[in-house]
Amino acid sequence: MFTLETFYKSKEWEAFRQVIIAERTQPDGYVYDEETGKPIIKPYDLILHHKEPLTEDNVNDATIAFNPDNIEVVSHRTHNRIHDRLGMARRQVFLVYGPPLAGKTTWVQASKSDGDLVIDMDNLWQAVTGLPRYTKPPKLRSIVFRLRDNLIDAVKYRFGKWTNAYIIGGYPNTGERERLAQELQATPVFIQAPEEECMRRLAETEDRDHDEWAAYIIDWFQRYTPPVV
Repeated sequence: MFTLETFYKSKEWEAFRQVIIAERTQPDGYVYDEETGKPIIKPYDLILHHKEPLTEDNVNDATIAFNPDNIEVVSHRTHNRIHDRLGMARRQVFLVYGPPLAGKTTWVQASKSDGDLVIDMDNLWQAVTGLPRYTKPPKLRSIVFRLRDNLIDAVKYRFGKWTNAYIIGGYPNTGERERLAQELQATPVFIQAPEEECMRRLAETEDRDHDEWAAYIIDWFQRYTPPVV
C-alpha cells in the first residue's frame, strides 16, 4: 500500500516512469514538454504529471496512478505553473546539488516562480560583502554560514509565506544529502555534469580565480558518493 509520500519513491513508480519516458522519446532523442512543445533537454528537468491528481484516496488505484493516459510529460517549470493554474499549489522543497559549474543556479533561475525562496551561498556572499560575486573574504565566512543556516531553518519549520524553496549546494556526500533532504522533506535534484565539462566552463569564465575553482571541482568529484539505490 502506498501513501503520497512513499509512492514517488517506490520502485514501481520509477519503473513506470522509465517506460513512459522511453515511449515518449522522439526520433531526435528528446522528450517534449506536452504543454509548451519545447524539448526537455536535461533528465532532471523532466516531470511526469498526473492529470487527475493523486490523493491519499486514489494513490493505490492503478487505473489512476499507473495509467499512461493520465500522465502528461512536462518540464519542472511547466509543472509548477500547472499546479498554480489549477489551484493545487503546495509548498515543495528542492535540494539542488552537483559539482561546481554544473549549472545548478542556472537551472533554478529557469525553474523558479515569483514567491519562491532561493538559498544560494554565492548570492549570500555577494549580498553580505557588496563585492563581486565570487569574492569571499574569509573573515566574513561565519556570518554568511550563519545566514544560510537560519534560512535553512526557516525552510525546515516552514516559516514565512514562500511557495517553493530551492537550496543550492555541492553536497557531494550521500549521508549529508539524505540527512538534509529528510530534515527538510526535500526532493533532491542532481544537476549532472562531468568533471571535464566543469573544467571547460571554468576556463571560459573571467570572474573566478581559476586555480581556486579548479581545486573546488577536483575536490567535489573526489568526495562525491552516489545515492544509495
